Amino acid sequence: MNNLTFKDNCFYLDDDPFHIIAGDIHYFRIPKNDWERVLDLALDFGLNTIQTYVPWNAHEISPSSYNFTDELDLAAYLELCHKKGLKVLLRPSPYICSEWDLGGLPARLLKDRDMVLRTSDPKFLSEVETYYNHLIPIFLPYLSTRGGPIIAVSIENEYGGYGNDKKYLTALMDMLKNGGIDVPFYTTDGCTDHMLNFGRADGEMFFGVNYRAIPGESQKAKNMHQKHDSNNPFFIGEFWAGRSMHWGEPFYHRAPQETATAFKEALELNGNVCFYMFSGGTNFGFMGGGNISRSYSPRPNTPIRYIPHTTSYDVDALIGEGAEPSEKYFLCRDVLSDYLGMERSQKTYTPKLKQSISVNLNETADFFENIDNITKSTHFSIIPKPMEDYDYNYGLILYSTVIPTFTSALYTLETYKFKDRANIYVDDQWFATFVRDRGVQSHNENVEIINDLPVLYANGKERKIDILVENIGRINYGREMVDERKGMEDALLCSDTKIFGYETKTLPLDNLSRLVFEKKQHREHRPCFFRGHFDATPGVDTFVDFESLGHGYIWVNGFNLGRYDSAGPQLTLYVPGHLLKKNNNEIIVLDINPKATVSTLSLIDHKRLEGDAVELS
Repeated sequence: MNNLTFKDNCFYLDDDPFHIIAGDIHYFRIPKNDWERVLDLALDFGLNTIQTYVPWNAHEISPSSYNFTDELDLAAYLELCHKKGLKVLLRPSPYICSEWDLGGLPARLLKDRDMVLRTSDPKFLSEVETYYNHLIPIFLPYLSTRGGPIIAVSIENEYGGYGNDKKYLTALMDMLKNGGIDVPFYTTDGCTDHMLNFGRADGEMFFGVNYRAIPGESQKAKNMHQKHDSNNPFFIGEFWAGRSMHWGEPFYHRAPQETATAFKEALELNGNVCFYMFSGGTNFGFMGGGNISRSYSPRPNTPIRYIPHTTSYDVDALIGEGAEPSEKYFLCRDVLSDYLGMERSQKTYTPKLKQSISVNLNETADFFENIDNITKSTHFSIIPKPMEDYDYNYGLILYSTVIPTFTSALYTLETYKFKDRANIYVDDQWFATFVRDRGVQSHNENVEIINDLPVLYANGKERKIDILVENIGRINYGREMVDERKGMEDALLCSDTKIFGYETKTLPLDNLSRLVFEKKQHREHRPCFFRGHFDATPGVDTFVDFESLGHGYIWVNGFNLGRYDSAGPQLTLYVPGHLLKKNNNEIIVLDINPKATVSTLSLIDHKRLEGDAVELS
């Protein structure tokens, strides 16, 4: 059966010593067609175990409906791991962090202001229990006690960096036990005293520490780990081989040789190592999260800044976005071979085929002229409400109001309590763009700015105001998560006077089939959909180069590739080959602030993740 046990600083499968050499490979971030390729790379590297999260908010369609198909087919992924002889550390906890929108929690939970997330609040636990009643039967047959690959199950993720509610952790463990989970439980937390104290539940389980894969860190981590339990095997739950990216910041590399040296040190300390990430991937659609940075050197004099994660989750991993092994992969593979006393693998890999295509974007659909074709629901309220209050979680939301006729010379406009990016239009003309916690970032060249606010001059007529707000990623880590409702939560301020009365439209962008496209020039700085068609080689990957665009979203054959922002550093969106057909492929671009000329788009044969980052706007 290969059941996992642990004692005297060692893991055992049945009665045989077992040294965990693992890597995080997330099925939901990798095209299903590439699962086997990536797992084969893992096997040749020498991994014996795969670790993966299970994202609640990706699987849940509604509280009573779930999706476990295609890239979300958890059972198929576990079956493939089993077929390959790989063990699995499964992380089905409600919260995953993972630079994923709201850390994997369904955004609908934010509608209830009284619910306390990630605690023993009965309302939250009831939601988790409903979810687990659907999830557990999916992976239960794959437990090692039933002949499957899952040797351990985590109960939460990095909880010590969030709270201290041990009753919550115990409740999660009890739910799993009541569902039939009878393999060992575990937790992983940051390498500090308070995180390891608060993050572990009472009871028989093992635990891991998370830290950067740089030389010298492993001895410190082992000392901390053994301080908290000298009999527990030294388990590195997340060995950070790279780092996630944010829009508007440089792509930070961890040098391949540095990672290889750190890996060697961890092994020599008898560390059970799990690379995070072993294989990167993509935050397709709207699933990328965000962070709050309190002391971030590239942005001086800004103690708190919201910084959203990029769509690419390449994260400088051993296997990058697009399932290609990196130099880091081969160096660390050699380290493991030497440590195990095995002959170094001589296997070489032929890079995946990729293609380059030029696309003529010869059709446009004006955003506001098509607003009724993309609106899911319309609401009326005295003050704006966030999207979650309308049972709506992702995409855009439009608030429209009217400022009555006024005679004073000027008024300053300010959006208050909005998240995350707001474009203001006055009488159908772009007026200014606000970015969360940064105020006005750009404005019409004819708009005057006073005290960092745009000025609206009186013209003896009422003024129509449209505020288009984008959700560009809910915070995925830390205490700010609980206040991540998107859109607006208070009225527009007009020289300190609140403007009441709003028509609100929810715009999920999940069905673009009703857009009316025309062959005409778009209007600069006015949101616009652009469409083109192209032929391609089916099954061959490519990358959309969006450097010539501004900020928005791209779909290929109806599939949402994700957000783009020319702020960088990411300058391409990954297009998996399985999305493409031979003829008449459709690409649709929504650019929120299009430049004067948007007519062609290049699909290229390589990723560009290291562009010169500029201030997010």
